[in-house]
Amino acid sequence: MGRTGDISTLPVGPRVQGMTGVVLGSLVLAAHNFSLDLTVAAPNSLVTGTVLVIIGILQFAAGCRLLSPTLTTLYLPLSVLWGSLGAVKILEGLDIFSPDARKDALLPGYAVFLFITLSLAIAGVKQHTLIGLVSFLLSFSMTMEIVALFYPAARWGAACYQALPVLLGLYYVIGLSVSQYIKTGDVSLPGLSEGHMKNEDEEQIIENGALVFGYAMNMLPICVLALFFTGAINDVHHATPWMVLAGLAQLLVSIVSFRRDDMFHGAVFSVSATLWLGLTYGFISKFWGKTELAPPVLASSVFVLIFVIFFLLSFTQNIADVIYNLCFALFVLSLPTTGLNSIYLGVASILLLTISLYYTFALSLNSGFKRTLVPVGRGPLPEDSLRELFSRCRCFPRYHGDQSAISVRAQASTTDNILGYSKYASADSLGYLSNAVTALAVALLSTGDKSLVLPWVIVPGGVIQFVAGSISFSRGKTFESTAFMVYSMMWLLWGSVRYSGVYRGSEGLGVGAGAASFLLFNLFVIFLSVVINKAWLVLSVVFEVVCVQFLLDALGVQTSPYFELVVMCVFGVVCVYCFCAHLLNGMCGEEVMSLGTPLLTLGMGRGRDAGQGCVMADARKANGVKQIADLLKDGGICGMPTDTVYVLVAACNHPAAVERAYRTKKQAEERPMSIWISQLSQLEPAREEFGPLLWDFMKEAWPSSISLVIKRGPWLDRFGLGGSARYIGTPESIAIRIPDCTVATHLIDLVGPIAVTSANPSGEADTTHHSQVTAKLGENVDGVLCDGPSPENIASTVVNCTKIDEGDLGFFRVGIVPKSRVLDIFDSVRRRHHGNGMRTSLQNGDVQRQNGVANGTLPHTSTTADVTLGIANTAFAGDDNQYTDLPPEVAVVPVEDQTAGSRASSIANLLSVDTKL
Repeated sequence: MGRTGDISTLPVGPRVQGMTGVVLGSLVLAAHNFSLDLTVAAPNSLVTGTVLVIIGILQFAAGCRLLSPTLTTLYLPLSVLWGSLGAVKILEGLDIFSPDARKDALLPGYAVFLFITLSLAIAGVKQHTLIGLVSFLLSFSMTMEIVALFYPAARWGAACYQALPVLLGLYYVIGLSVSQYIKTGDVSLPGLSEGHMKNEDEEQIIENGALVFGYAMNMLPICVLALFFTGAINDVHHATPWMVLAGLAQLLVSIVSFRRDDMFHGAVFSVSATLWLGLTYGFISKFWGKTELAPPVLASSVFVLIFVIFFLLSFTQNIADVIYNLCFALFVLSLPTTGLNSIYLGVASILLLTISLYYTFALSLNSGFKRTLVPVGRGPLPEDSLRELFSRCRCFPRYHGDQSAISVRAQASTTDNILGYSKYASADSLGYLSNAVTALAVALLSTGDKSLVLPWVIVPGGVIQFVAGSISFSRGKTFESTAFMVYSMMWLLWGSVRYSGVYRGSEGLGVGAGAASFLLFNLFVIFLSVVINKAWLVLSVVFEVVCVQFLLDALGVQTSPYFELVVMCVFGVVCVYCFCAHLLNGMCGEEVMSLGTPLLTLGMGRGRDAGQGCVMADARKANGVKQIADLLKDGGICGMPTDTVYVLVAACNHPAAVERAYRTKKQAEERPMSIWISQLSQLEPAREEFGPLLWDFMKEAWPSSISLVIKRGPWLDRFGLGGSARYIGTPESIAIRIPDCTVATHLIDLVGPIAVTSANPSGEADTTHHSQVTAKLGENVDGVLCDGPSPENIASTVVNCTKIDEGDLGFFRVGIVPKSRVLDIFDSVRRRHHGNGMRTSLQNGDVQRQNGVANGTLPHTSTTADVTLGIANTAFAGDDNQYTDLPPEVAVVPVEDQTAGSRASSIANLLSVDTKL
């Protein structure tokens, strides 16, 4: 979501699904307006609302699957529109909202979506003509809906305008669907061929395309307050469905921002989502008799501080961000003045709404035209200047030990924050921030009606912190993810039962037992934090005091009224500092605010030069793969990503490295090492030893997550394993595979065949992240090729092919590839052999290859062609034992590309192989 791209290259399914949502939503509203009697809303409002909610969910799914800024920014807001309208109509049908409150409930949403659809109509003129026209018609229908709120007779006009997007959307859906069956020529229905040639003056305006959706959704709750201030609506409580979905939408934008490596906006939208959801709870509390409004008290102390921090940091973004965060700080500052009728709140709401309107329009128009048409201004303080500023006023000494927790963007040199293909930037700042908001909310709302604390405990402390823990888990940060998830469970469970008043008297013993379990677990977190940094140590120690307070409260022990206030304030201040430090360090790419050094530093390895450590190379970069290849060529052992889980590998032509990998893994005899190759041609000279049926089966099965156990033979001696061959396979058989992973096969192309074992001590779970490789084997491996989380958490399928010529396949392990799939492949190969009379056989049973080679023996004596096959075979028919101590002479030129130039390159590659081992 949010990447730029030609619409013609986008998948048709989500495009059809999204436009179908537009058609169905407009059709339902049109039918509702035609049949609606405003004095009797209940009979069909409930049905209409339910259908609209379902349509909103379907359109939300379509928007999340698309990568086009215009389509995503249209479909995701429309999902909020249908969902909010559906919720309002369901509440009408349940008699919770009276028909007289329709204007208060619908006007803010219609006004905002009128602006959104009109902006997208202008932005879609260049690339998405038909989408722009649909957006334009939707803006007309929004206009008529607004008029109908004041003049009910206008609902007929609204229904007519809503029918137009239905007709145009049907044309779009049918045209796209039919175009999938037209494969020849340039036949295309008018308006559907919307690709365009890229102009030289086009540029990528925003890297995080979700920002348009985020700022658009911010207008919904602000518009509610602004319209209330101007007197356009009489009550804000009926507009809460818009505010709820806007808050949830901004939480989604926060997650997507971290996925786009945008830590700043990820933090901003998570805080605004918390604020809107908390305010909504305060507004709807009126429906069950609450008169107290808690959010202004909290906003005055916590959110003002946070948005002032955002205001200062936004100087590194652009002028529009600076003004936006300043207006937001003024808005939350105005909340506790005189309530919702305050003139200060009204003016602040209008200012924030104005900048949100401008910023949304600018981002949508600039991203649509791929050039800066509406200025947003450059950042007054570049990140380099920010780093220089903090370097001059740094109050803490820089830590020159393990830099893994410092550098975020210079990831190729770190051991903790390297992303590889990890999908998210570090969200530790989000975890610290959620703890800070929750703790300060508990401290400041500890008097009066405690049930009003619930949203400020559940949303940031429970939900948002769990999101932060999940992101940390996806990055392989075991300690942080575990701590954040457990802390979120603590706030979510204990906060819910305490502030909802569930437990009383003897029931407190059961709650106290739960609080005691959290207290004990946090002791373990304290113990581990001594090797992380001092900030985590202080935070976990203070949280232990919080757990003690929870336990005492559950047991009914009376404490000083100031005890909880002081504890929560101290915990909140610590979390605010950690949040600022982590966010600043992440934005600047280096340590500008210290989180402290660990009290204990774990050793980085044995048997290496001092300070060398384990090399962490980025799998996204060719240089990273080359780093690991060089280590393997020098006799090192490394962790490597695959199509399943991470593995520990060593080059076959380095027997000492193979033996070291075996002993590092502490390999059990029943789990022998295997051999991996990158192309079947590397086994070509030994093809006769495998037999035609096995050879064709290998050709069909690879590359894949299928390991084939075959008979051990003289062919193995040519890999240069020497005495380490006893660690490969069993005395009778050996497992071999070509992985279905581009990074892995490229690495094998550079190094040659490799000996492989799983990257975990025997008996432990498989390793599914590069950080787990360093955690389990880091002190013994020379490098790890970092690729983030594994694509699968299931190991490969291991097939016994030792009796394949007898038609018998066995399975040592059924992994990611199901047994039925393997048997289907084998049956297909076997049918070809039996049905065609062994089509691949010659008169003497030899196999004829395209280049005339039979039985692995070349029809001439030149070794040049043999080098390209993967195993040197100058005397294949001679004594195989003489090659026991020679390395495998592997080239990376495929057999199919046997040109004179490629053969010459292969010879040069062969001569560069170290043959001393």
